[in-house]
Amino acid sequence: MSLSYISSTRKKSCKNCVKAKRRCDLGYPCCKRCFAKQLTCNYPTASRVRETEEVVVRLRTPDLIPFDSAAPSEPANTSTAELQDDGFTIDPVLLQSSDSSGNSHSSSSPESSSPETITEPWPPSWNWQTHPAGPPITIMEGLLPQIWEPSILSDTQVGSSLNRVCGFIPALAYSGSTDYLHEALYQDWQPQAYQDSIALSSLYMCKTGSNQSILRRAIDSKINGLISQSKTWTLREHLAAVQALIIYQIIRLFDPELGMQAQAEKHNTMLEVWVAHLWKRFFNEPQKFANCFDNWVFQESLRRTVLLSVFLRGIWSAVTKGGVCDQVPVLSRLPIAGDARLWEYKMEEWVLQEPWENKEKVVTYQDFSSTWTGESDIGALTEWQKLLLVACRGQDDPRLLNC
Repeated sequence: MSLSYISSTRKKSCKNCVKAKRRCDLGYPCCKRCFAKQLTCNYPTASRVRETEEVVVRLRTPDLIPFDSAAPSEPANTSTAELQDDGFTIDPVLLQSSDSSGNSHSSSSPESSSPETITEPWPPSWNWQTHPAGPPITIMEGLLPQIWEPSILSDTQVGSSLNRVCGFIPALAYSGSTDYLHEALYQDWQPQAYQDSIALSSLYMCKTGSNQSILRRAIDSKINGLISQSKTWTLREHLAAVQALIIYQIIRLFDPELGMQAQAEKHNTMLEVWVAHLWKRFFNEPQKFANCFDNWVFQESLRRTVLLSVFLRGIWSAVTKGGVCDQVPVLSRLPIAGDARLWEYKMEEWVLQEPWENKEKVVTYQDFSSTWTGESDIGALTEWQKLLLVACRGQDDPRLLNC
């Protein structure tokens, strides 16, 4: 997966496109033509990120749909998936040659209609007698088939992951923030969905036999309200709605006393659709922020929200399918911040840390987990990192199960 950024302040084509007299899509750090031809892409007037951000991010990304489903399955009640008909396209193929953002720069370019082929010359010393089948064929890594095997979590891994996921309910009730919803995300403006999720989390913490029916009706009412308003969401309202639905799913899926698991399981499909559209909008709709800190908080909160929504469905799969997590192909390639410690800082501390260029670096879940070894220091992990590592490395390192 590669992330690339298109800045509205950079107007000049890269040097390679100018030299070749080709239209440049202004992709940053590498335009599409240079990426396809494996050239070093340089711009004559590249500048650093400014304090006020207006950035469109172009993505070559796996869509949030497992390999074995070409498109999200229809929910039992089609009225719960309002976003399915809003004109967005959820790509059915994870590996695609064209940009999924569909921005005007690439669509107007004659070179963007099909991928440029890269041919390797045959070695001059090729011996046709010893190799009658012909010269070796070089295939770009992005075109290779993706092979994966199911991940089966142990009972201890599932239990530890469940405890951490369910811990988001009291965290939101007591502090108004969680490991996927930054405390500064809504400090200037609070969406209704955010306020409702805090209120219902607080009510759930006071759950008794007498108020369970009130809690059930309140959750149903809030979810129906989200569905009815989904056509008019701004990007930030969309994010808040997904974050709220995650809370409602955790309550309903993992508390059988409420008797709401069957409906919640159906709403997993709705959550999948909402998140897929949120992911697309994130890369297609530019957002303005007062400073780099607010920009980073929004982006990382959204990335963590998307990852947790897939993680939640994976844990539910493990609970109901004997430990099998069916979301591994998607989870493994979702991005998170390269430095998780930045999440813990207040704005005054955050700005004093490493340069912006380092702060905006991301790594995939798979790359993050692969760097963990038995000698790594558990004490240096954040709570978010512990959640991610327990699920994928808990069997290799039992220390993670008790930290």
